[in-house]
Amino acid sequence: MKLIELNNINYTFVKDFKHDPEIRASFNALTEATFEFNFESWYLSGYWDDNYIPYSLMHNNKVISNVSVSKIEFVIENEKKVGIQIGTVMTDTAYRHRGLSKFIMEYVLNEWETQSDFIYLFANDSVLDFYPKFNFEIVNEYQYSKSLNSINKLSSSLRKLHIDDASDKELLLRTIHDAHPISKLAMQNNTALLMFYFLLFKKNSLYYLDELNTVIIMDMEGDTLYLNDVFSKERVALNDVIKFITNTTIKRVQLGFVPLDETDYQKSLLNTGDTLFVLKDKAAYFKNNAWMFPVLSHA
Repeated sequence: MKLIELNNINYTFVKDFKHDPEIRASFNALTEATFEFNFESWYLSGYWDDNYIPYSLMHNNKVISNVSVSKIEFVIENEKKVGIQIGTVMTDTAYRHRGLSKFIMEYVLNEWETQSDFIYLFANDSVLDFYPKFNFEIVNEYQYSKSLNSINKLSSSLRKLHIDDASDKELLLRTIHDAHPISKLAMQNNTALLMFYFLLFKKNSLYYLDELNTVIIMDMEGDTLYLNDVFSKERVALNDVIKFITNTTIKRVQLGFVPLDETDYQKSLLNTGDTLFVLKDKAAYFKNNAWMFPVLSHA
């Protein structure tokens, strides 16, 4: 915690304050006002770990601007890499256009650029002009999907998992920890971020396939199955998983990750309203590969 003067106004600069109840409450209030969710249940469940670090400016004992860092381990084409994802970028409406986000962003980049293999973020359309000022470059993402023509029958061993059930939760945690990569760009060893999704946004999307000892995160809409991710301690063939979790009503499978084997998958430009930015020194690598970051790795 230290005092910072910006444009003749004194602010308090704080970071990594998850265990401070007053600052955390103020941070959650700004998050709620900006993004319509907060981190309190995640913290109380014990999953807010040291890999998610908020950097905030405070004024009058209130968090009024923030940039957060998520340190994420990836396996990319069989090589371990450390990515830094910037997120929860927000400023109280009464304090905007004062250079507060700029100050925090420059601080974060200076601290993490030499401690990571790449730095990236996702931005909505309203702030696309902001991030190029910090040498970030837009990188298109591509989603993979396939049409189903075969006659499949749902496996009788496919069952829904309930995060509030102790045995289901233990099975889920045991399976996702150190799971075998199913993607060319796979997030690894990040139970904390996955549990953020499972507790808040994907509670009703959790399944277990006993036949393959595999956790599956999926949603169905009409005749399309959205396969967010697959977790297994052993190597499993993606096509086998799809065969067991679809039936004749499902005509298309859309992946939330890049498959290890792209054969038989169609690749299309991803357009979700969130634009991927990568710091310029690594942007070309991701552009050349035409991939997407796993949907459950978005922080």
